Amino acid sequence: MADELVLGIDLGTTYSAVASIVDGDVEVVRNRLGELTTPSVVHFASAGTAVVGAAARDSLDPENTVELIKRRMGTAFELMFHGARHTPESVSALILRSLVDDAIARFGPHGTVRAVITVPAYFGIREREATLQAARLAGIDVLEVLSEPAAAALHYATQAESGAALVYDLGGGTFDTTVLRVAANEVHVVATDGDSRLGGTNWNERIAEHLADAFTREFPGADPDDEDFQQQLQDATEQVKRQLSTVTRRRVGLRCGADAASFDIDRKTLEDLGADLVDRTLRIVDRALAAAAAKGVSRIDEVLLVGGATKMPAIRTALQAHLGRAPKIVDPDLAVVSGAAVRARRLASSQAGARTTAAVVPRSFGVLIEDSHDEKLRSFVEHLVHRNEPLPAVATARFATIVDRQRSVRIQVFEQSGDVPSPEVGHNRRVLDGEFAGLPPLPAGSVIEVTLRVSADGLLAVTAREPLGGAALDLEAYVDGVVDGAETEQLAETIAGLSVRC
Repeated sequence: MADELVLGIDLGTTYSAVASIVDGDVEVVRNRLGELTTPSVVHFASAGTAVVGAAARDSLDPENTVELIKRRMGTAFELMFHGARHTPESVSALILRSLVDDAIARFGPHGTVRAVITVPAYFGIREREATLQAARLAGIDVLEVLSEPAAAALHYATQAESGAALVYDLGGGTFDTTVLRVAANEVHVVATDGDSRLGGTNWNERIAEHLADAFTREFPGADPDDEDFQQQLQDATEQVKRQLSTVTRRRVGLRCGADAASFDIDRKTLEDLGADLVDRTLRIVDRALAAAAAKGVSRIDEVLLVGGATKMPAIRTALQAHLGRAPKIVDPDLAVVSGAAVRARRLASSQAGARTTAAVVPRSFGVLIEDSHDEKLRSFVEHLVHRNEPLPAVATARFATIVDRQRSVRIQVFEQSGDVPSPEVGHNRRVLDGEFAGLPPLPAGSVIEVTLRVSADGLLAVTAREPLGGAALDLEAYVDGVVDGAETEQLAETIAGLSVRC
């Protein structure tokens, strides 16, 4: 048994993949069905069995099947299957276990599994922490949580000339766009932006609505919510979207009860159905380009398409018209996992002078301030670490106690949730709530220094001190939307008792 198995893992919204370095080259591991990608779908077939992948996607038991779980990462979302409680972390852990099992089937048993796991660049602290928890539940030693565009850039950098590139990453469930610099031995992320709830699935939903409307116009008495009919729509929409990338028209047959008919759908219809979605991505592209220009990168040498949904011709056409430059497709399905494998091998071997990546803060972080100026209490978020600052990032600010002999201070850290940073509390989401305890009995107005640190993985740490006495203060805190230690133990027991098969 070898000591360790080093992997790159693309834990995707709709499809996932795993790769490793073999004789200096990336090998994307085929799953036990011989496929390079595995549907990110889990079917809880019984109290003791979970099915992952194509068989789960094709199951006829929607009440015990989960898909698109990545969109729930970092949220307090509870699921019950066969009397057992699950969360986004535990469902994702089962997908990761299946990928690792595929790798072990290819490379043999290993004592330790170490991996770089990719996440959307725009994932915040909650989602990243939840991804780490999922990996721990799956028994994976995480080398790094790497942004998907940075991973794709590592893959791209092996064949690229120096310059600036825009990575347009439209996957099944998320969208990221990133401006990066590529040099001889380095990939530097300059600016990033995105939407964690925009992806190819949104086009699928539009196609399904279009076909359901056509069917009910033909058969007004049909029930569009019929379970079998909905399953037909689900099966047809992904196929239609993919097929219309290479042909201009498809015919789709549908049946609901005794009623049956076929409907034409062409590429122009698909483009019209998704026109506003494309426009949403272009607005995000413009924000990223503006942020990059503010940091001195105003010229883009190449536009790179990553993610399966970028195969739609409308994406290439819109980008070329918008940017005046023809985009290049770079292994849209496998670029991210390939780059993750490259990064994992270099981290595991600590190669001197190896090509490096440099990322940026995906969203601004700040502290909730209760301002009692002029006897009117006002709450707002003061951002200390700002989005698109280079990672790792550190910022310190001074705050004051508000009552005499105050022995503790509540610290609430918020993360930007809107498209742009804003001090309004409602435009941010709380990610950490804790208490600095053990203060000396100082008078009101005494200074407390709070330091926020965001690691290269995008993970948050908070420290504080009382500067007069020099005492360090310990933060007892939790990250909102991520399971705590006790829950993790319970979930670990649950998934340990499950047999995972494809």
